[in-house]
Amino acid sequence: MISIATLLTCHNRCDKTVHCLRSLKEALLAYNDQHEEKIKLEVYLTDDGCTDGTADAAREVFPDNKALHILQGDGNLYWAGGMRFCWCEAMKRHLEWDYYLLINDDTEMFPILFDELLEAESYSLITYNKYGIISGECCSSTNHDVLTYGGHVFTNRFLGRVKHVWSEEKPVMCDTVNANVLLVPVSVVDIIGMFYKRYSHSYADYDYAFTARRKGIPVLLTSSICAACDYDHYDEKQRNALKLLKMTVAERKAYYKHPLHSLKDGLRYNWRITPFKTPGVVILNVLRVYFPGVYYKVHG
Repeated sequence: MISIATLLTCHNRCDKTVHCLRSLKEALLAYNDQHEEKIKLEVYLTDDGCTDGTADAAREVFPDNKALHILQGDGNLYWAGGMRFCWCEAMKRHLEWDYYLLINDDTEMFPILFDELLEAESYSLITYNKYGIISGECCSSTNHDVLTYGGHVFTNRFLGRVKHVWSEEKPVMCDTVNANVLLVPVSVVDIIGMFYKRYSHSYADYDYAFTARRKGIPVLLTSSICAACDYDHYDEKQRNALKLLKMTVAERKAYYKHPLHSLKDGLRYNWRITPFKTPGVVILNVLRVYFPGVYYKVHG
């Protein structure tokens, strides 16, 4: 029996969260139907102040109370905080698990999910003689040829530049990964713990992967696409540019103090992972607040 604690956090996207949980359950059933060694899975879901009935809808997907643990947040945890919140709860039974599976609630799991994650783990053991962190390659929900989330390697660590990597031939080593789908062995948690406590919303997964690499832990990407999650940050960036250019300085300061838009997570990540880039990030952050027109000309 393979025991997995699945971790996710949500805030008022009931339909997406339910779709994610249903696809997770279907992937679990698909794996257990095909393998003699079964997976026992329990879900730890942070309901971070949802007002749209997410918790009740989630209980309909997992009616067995032992399979679903809903943890109540106050709406101020955001992504990194919400993930740490449910991770802490799952770790109260740390010795019962073989893995923690981190997922985003807007991600659709494919039936091959567990096969791919565990095959990549086997590859890690054979190739590196160590358990590794495994990121699941994701694609667009409308076009499976378009890759969206997965793993990256530094092309220039001094400047903090990365590129998306993926190979259909074998799992590839990464420097940073997205936690849209992320399998973490308990042995890794014993070494590096969970997400760094000072991230509010973003960058915690990137930081976690590179922390593992520093400790000599393999960080691998599955050789098959095993989930779908749409990437919409480019559109969001364009919308924000138009909005921020029209704001006053005081309004932009207030905007960037909010955890969803906070500049602190990015600055903290650069200080911890790519410290040589930090002075440039500080300058760009000043431009963002006081001279957004210049910022978007310089940074795009």
